[in-house]
Amino acid sequence: MTTQVPQLFGSHQNAYTGANEFAQMNDRTIIDVTGSAALPYLQTLISSDVRHLTVPGMGLRCTAKVNDHEIAFELYYFTELAFRIFVDNDIAPALVAALSEGEESHDIDVITRGDLRILALRGDDAFKTVLAEFSLTPGIILTGEQQRYARQAGNVFLTATHLESHKGYELVAKADELAKWQSRFIGLGFSEQAELLV
Repeated sequence: MTTQVPQLFGSHQNAYTGANEFAQMNDRTIIDVTGSAALPYLQTLISSDVRHLTVPGMGLRCTAKVNDHEIAFELYYFTELAFRIFVDNDIAPALVAALSEGEESHDIDVITRGDLRILALRGDDAFKTVLAEFSLTPGIILTGEQQRYARQAGNVFLTATHLESHKGYELVAKADELAKWQSRFIGLGFSEQAELLV
């Protein structure tokens, strides 16, 4: 007899409630940082202690000092060798430049994921829809605004996020994959918005 391990997913205690909506999020850049020195190098840049991220999928809203400016971004942990960053487009070049400096002296690779897109989802039925559509089990309650959680589900990277503009969930995938999900969500009664306003 085979025991199936539940695929857990998380939600913030105070996720958005209201109309079921989704929108494309075109205001952020996704950066993958990999390599044997990924964790120690990130720790030199980031003000938060990323050593506490030890469970795959856990994430943190954190800051780093780049060019004498504090910039905020979301950092997700896969393993000690692999992290994913979400950052606003306007500050992404500075962060990529700061990260790339480490490629010369450390065993890291910095890859800007221009092939990925973000679809935000929120509303009264958003969490249960994500659970049902991706065969996930509720099991993680995120109590702090800085906490994040993510899970890879097939071709889609799912996040539970808590941004000022959007307290809900995100699907990250290539454009053709997200187009399928947009159609699916419309069929489930979600309305498409140009953007998700607070």
